[in-house]
Amino acid sequence: MSVRVNLLPEATKAKDRAAQQRGIALLCALLLLVLLGGVWFWGDRQISNAEQELADEEARTAELRQEQAELVAFQELADRREQSEQLLTAAMGDEVSLAGLLQDVAAVMPNDAQLETLVFTLEAELPEDPDAIPASVGTFNLSGRTLTSHAPGVERVLLSLDKIAALDELFLNTSALDEPDERFATFSLDGRVGPEAATGRYDEGLPEELR
Repeated sequence: MSVRVNLLPEATKAKDRAAQQRGIALLCALLLLVLLGGVWFWGDRQISNAEQELADEEARTAELRQEQAELVAFQELADRREQSEQLLTAAMGDEVSLAGLLQDVAAVMPNDAQLETLVFTLEAELPEDPDAIPASVGTFNLSGRTLTSHAPGVERVLLSLDKIAALDELFLNTSALDEPDERFATFSLDGRVGPEAATGRYDEGLPEELR
């Protein structure tokens, strides 16, 4: 039979327990500090990332605002261009080709007649309705001479001009011989310029070559 005898006094045992408890408390404190340090480091990283993202977004927002300002300027230019095109289209919608009329007259004039004057007067205002076809776009007055008297000279001039689709309502004002015993006749006639003389280039907006 053996007997164990505790030779350490109670005070020593209490010190050992207190020291052990302090060690455990210190270890726990260290672990808590490490945990808090980790949490702080993670939070600091999150804040830094958020600040960087915010800075990037602010820079992107500034770029977008600058692009928007540039686009607004371009849009204003586009609107002004569209308004100019609409204005030009409205102003030139009733364009008449005087060169075409002159070519038509020159093409049909008989060889025994000559022109002395040719005046086209275009209408100042046409119908406001774009779909309405005007009776005429103007008038014209023509005077000249023929080598073959009233007939067939002046008659041939009237018949020749009547072939031009853009000229109608021909009216002979005068036809007189220069000398009673000569065949040279001086004549003058009026008429209307029909809508066929309009070019129609602006019916569908501004022509591509003018854009």
